[in-house]
Amino acid sequence: MKKAVTAFIVVLITIVITSGMFLYYYLNSFSNNGKEIGESIVEPKKVKAGEPFNILLLGVDIGVAGSKNSPKRSDTMVVFHYDPNTSEAAMVSIPRDTRVSIRGNAEKINAANAFGGTELAISSVEKLLGIAINYYVEIDYEGFRKFIDAIGGIDTVIPYDMNYDDPYQNLHIHFKKGQNIHLDGKKAEEFVRWRKNNDNTGYAEGDIGRIETQQEFIIKVVEKLKSPAIIPKIPSIVSILPQYIDTNIEPMTILSLSMELSKINSGSIQKFTLQGESKIIEDLWYFIYEPEKNADVVSLLGGKPSTGTVKTNNKDIKIQVMNGSGVNGAAAKVKQELEGKGYTVLSTGNISGIKFTSSHIIDKTLKGNNAKQVAFELDISNIKRDQDSLSKADIVIILGSDIADSTK
Repeated sequence: MKKAVTAFIVVLITIVITSGMFLYYYLNSFSNNGKEIGESIVEPKKVKAGEPFNILLLGVDIGVAGSKNSPKRSDTMVVFHYDPNTSEAAMVSIPRDTRVSIRGNAEKINAANAFGGTELAISSVEKLLGIAINYYVEIDYEGFRKFIDAIGGIDTVIPYDMNYDDPYQNLHIHFKKGQNIHLDGKKAEEFVRWRKNNDNTGYAEGDIGRIETQQEFIIKVVEKLKSPAIIPKIPSIVSILPQYIDTNIEPMTILSLSMELSKINSGSIQKFTLQGESKIIEDLWYFIYEPEKNADVVSLLGGKPSTGTVKTNNKDIKIQVMNGSGVNGAAAKVKQELEGKGYTVLSTGNISGIKFTSSHIIDKTLKGNNAKQVAFELDISNIKRDQDSLSKADIVIILGSDIADSTK
């Protein structure tokens, strides 16, 4: 994450910047400003107004210590997804040790940026997940530190004792568990980079544990950016960002996206990490991505589920049916139909005070394939996502007069 945090800034900060020609030239200063002469520019995969899109957030390391232009690995890779129709946002982290094929050789996915720049990093993610990356935003450690300082730092509670020293990178991390601390740019970098201690204790799941901390840090940054306290800091922020951010989002697209992303409730951003398992192959640690365990996340990002995806048994899909059609007995008939096909219907009920014209399904677990499966059974096209880990039902069906008519 570290630097990936500022991807949100690119789209949020423009809301409060003076309009006119200054705004255009300011936004234009972000586009591909990190490209070396002769390096290819990655063209964006533009989307129409109202269509969901994916932004790949890349946080790159320092490369070879002491060499400014050495190849840089993407220490952090996050796919940020946004659907303008529902104002729903999600971020999916890709473990940096994920094993992929790069130019015919088995490599860790974080090496793609070092071997072929942003273009290869993007294509590696697209190939791995079977999705389209519409835009990218890239930033390095230095930009991350300066940005955190510009917004006034972040308050957090330290979840573990953190004691790690790496003289080669001049990295020294020392925090105490339970400590309430205000993180400036330098301390924030240390906090989000920590994975283990000098004695090899640390996150039980290694980089996966660190990803969770980074995601929570992103949420804290978004919350601060949307607070009134950020207003007096804007001049400092706008002077720093163009120096360190590289993106292929065009100026007017940045502006339009900022209007959309300003609607996001930071508390409702869904957070995911690709699932799989760690293995040692030829003396190297790899994270092995398992498509069948990630079908729902891939579907959320607009990809097609793997052909190897195992279909959920009907009886394992728990459903609640609510009658909003005003037609007596509609929920009972749908329950009977679903149970006849082997689904588990936990309960039925009536919605009073309002009548729905169109039926819809609410996916409570974000297991998108299950929701689509039930939607197909009932010929319902409208599926909404409202993740709720406390819900006993995986899927809630709201019946409108359209489906009620078909059950008569």
